[in-house]
Parts: sequence; C-alpha cells; structure tokens
Amino acid sequence: MAANPVATLPEASERSSEVRVLARGLAILRAFEPANEWRTNTELSAVAGLPKPTVSRITANLTEAGYLLYSAERAAYRLSTSVLALGFVAASYRNLVVIARPLMKAFADEHNVSVVLASPDRDSMVCNEVAHSDAMLFTLRIRAGSRLRMGQSAMGRAWIGSMGDAERDRALAKLAQADPESWSVLHGQVKSLVAQMQRRQFCVASGTVEHGTNGVAVVVDTPEGPHSFALGCAAPSSILSVARIESTVAPGLLKLKQRLEAELGAEAQAVEI
Repeated sequence: MAANPVATLPEASERSSEVRVLARGLAILRAFEPANEWRTNTELSAVAGLPKPTVSRITANLTEAGYLLYSAERAAYRLSTSVLALGFVAASYRNLVVIARPLMKAFADEHNVSVVLASPDRDSMVCNEVAHSDAMLFTLRIRAGSRLRMGQSAMGRAWIGSMGDAERDRALAKLAQADPESWSVLHGQVKSLVAQMQRRQFCVASGTVEHGTNGVAVVVDTPEGPHSFALGCAAPSSILSVARIESTVAPGLLKLKQRLEAELGAEAQAVEI
C-alpha cells in the first residue's frame, strides 16, 4: 500500500525544526571562537545573529547538557571541556599539528616569519597552529582558533587555486552567499590563482591579511584527500619581500609541505599494517 504523502508532512516539519535548532546551537558554540572568553546572552545574541530569547533557551539547554559552563557572578557562559573533547574526536588529523608544530617553529625562526597551519571551514580558514619567530618585533595578530577570510589570506587563495574546476565552482558559490566581499575579491583572480598553483605550487599574497604584510602559502594533501590543509607564512613587507619569498621562503615552505605529507603517509601506512 502506498504511503500517504500527507502523513509524512508533520515528520518532515519536525525534522526541519530539529535541524534549525541544531544549527542555532552550533552558531552559539562558534560565537566563543577563538579565545573562549566569558560571554553573556546579550553578547552571544549579537555575535550569533539570533534573538536573545532564543539564545537564552539554547544556552540553558547547552549548560544542562554539559557543553557550556555558567558563571553566576558574571552572568555569562563559556565552553566546557566536553566541547573540547568533541573537537579532538572531529580532528581526524590532529596528529598533523603535533608533527607540524616543531617544524613550523624552526621554519619561523630560520626565516623570521609567522607560520600558520589552517584548514577550510565554511567561508574562512581556521588556524590550527601558529608559530612566530622569536626575533620578530611585529607578529600577526592571530593564534590557534582564529579565522581568516578567504580573500584576505594567502592560504585561502592557495586553497581556492588548488581545486578542480567543479569543486572550485561549488566553493565559490557558497562563498558568494556567506561572504560576498571575499567572493568579489577572489572571483576576478581565479585564473591567476590557478596558474600560480599549477606552475609553482605556491601562492603569493601582498598586503592582504594586514596592511604592509606579505605572505605565501601551499596546500597540504593528506591520505584523506587533497588540499585538506593550507600552510602559510607572513611577515612585514620590509622583512619579507616578494623577491625573497620567491627565491628562498617559498622553496623552503614547499620542502616543509613535502615532509609533512611524507610523515602523514607513513603514519597512515603504519596504521593499516
């Protein structure tokens, strides 16, 4: 007997409502990025773009479930360690950070730059690890957990430039909705970004993350898939000229990329054995 389509409507509506509540809950959790500072419902409402009564209901539920901590003295919330545990479970290549951290620091000190390992998330690149040269008087105002807009980072540009045509079209379509400004910057540069990545395997960006700063980035392939991460470095243009990037820093960054990929591949093979 054929199912009654009308009978399925309440179920579909209920599922849609549940997904909407979940999306709102995740938006509130993301509002604590990158420093996990104490935030009131009013602050969370402004950051997440949700009505305050809705935020109040969701924060109460998240606190009861153990995902938020509540301070009566501050009348504010912050993420609990339960969320941190979820993050570690989701980070299938968290070992990459462990492998990369000392290598990034050595590279930063050798070239007097800041080095960032990041992964794409929706309309931005999320910094997984950051290393600064001890000799730098000026460092980028970013740390692990910071988000960089696609159009303002060499890493975002390298990621876009490394994709196949169909994948890039989908990514740019999503970016056009989520961040029209970044899309407008990148859309007109796609051919140049693709050419850079195909010809040299790195992408140079001048004055994008911060004024007077130059950067360069490569993508890191993992056994899970291509361009899973981006690895970049940046410094004031007075220290890191485009000429120096192309002659010294970019070749060194490519060697670092190759080392990370080799170690990840060896690790994956060891797990299979």
